[in-house]
Amino acid sequence: MRHVYGVATRKGGQGKSTTVSTLGRLCALYGVRVLVIDLAQPGTSSASLRNLWPEAEHGDLATAMMTFQLVPPNMLAPADAAREVLSALGLPIILASQPSWSGGYIGVLPWDELQGDAAAHLHSGRVLESLIVALNSQFDIVLIDFPAEGGPLLTNALAATHTVILPIAPEIAALEGLEAMLRLMGQVRESGHDLTLGGILLTRCDPKTRRTLDSARTIVQTILQAGEVEGEPVGRKLFPFAIRGNEYFEQAFRYGEAIWERTSNPAHWAGYVLLTEWLLCDADLAHLVSNRRGPAMLLPDTRVIDISALMLSEPEVALGDFEKAHAPSSN
Repeated sequence: MRHVYGVATRKGGQGKSTTVSTLGRLCALYGVRVLVIDLAQPGTSSASLRNLWPEAEHGDLATAMMTFQLVPPNMLAPADAAREVLSALGLPIILASQPSWSGGYIGVLPWDELQGDAAAHLHSGRVLESLIVALNSQFDIVLIDFPAEGGPLLTNALAATHTVILPIAPEIAALEGLEAMLRLMGQVRESGHDLTLGGILLTRCDPKTRRTLDSARTIVQTILQAGEVEGEPVGRKLFPFAIRGNEYFEQAFRYGEAIWERTSNPAHWAGYVLLTEWLLCDADLAHLVSNRRGPAMLLPDTRVIDISALMLSEPEVALGDFEKAHAPSSN
């Protein structure tokens, strides 16, 4: 499968799991068959999707990985054998679809506490990739919630991933986590794996809080002036929109719901709609972008945070103006 996206950071509290679960919901809404792989302790992505969870028995991802413990280094497990093992474990778990999803659905390989131990016993760092390849015909996009810590589980995640999305919160210390992840990606590329940076996503940005806004401005300026880091032109990889920080994301996680179940104001999740549409275009699914429906039906006056307007007194602009300013023809 070509379209495997890892959402990764080397620092906690950056909005990584929120990004994975919200993207998963929105992708399904557009009609995408999306697989969510939760490798991040304590399983936040899995928990935040629990209002869609079916009552079905299932095994663990750790068990599936351990089945292929003896696969030689750098080798893939046989696809037929991987499919058989996953099927016997009831994996992936197919979440309850909604009529508005128009054929889209979410499958989950949920987090379990033995994943790290299982990965440590594998001879090959490509076992997770093997499981994904075995599911190739069932899904269009894969989203991996990366483990925050290093080790064999992270190695498996990196080997399975083609494109990385790096969320970063408006905290100066978050720049260290960003640099650490870019260094790690550079090392992976040096080993021969084709791994690219899809984009850097500013998250938890509250345009009404002066301290948060000042930190966001500093981070944006630093990234834009960074030039090339570990072979990546990071200044050109900063997404032009940001995710608006608010208490509704925390409420949504607490109840295992989508954020649009907690608030009716689309400005709170508009950044994720824009990220979803970038993802669809990047994954050769641009024909689905016209499938805006339900919570993705943003009006032209919906407020979005424009990165290029962060230095101004009003960083939020109308969606219609944002799309005109960032249309391909205007670049």
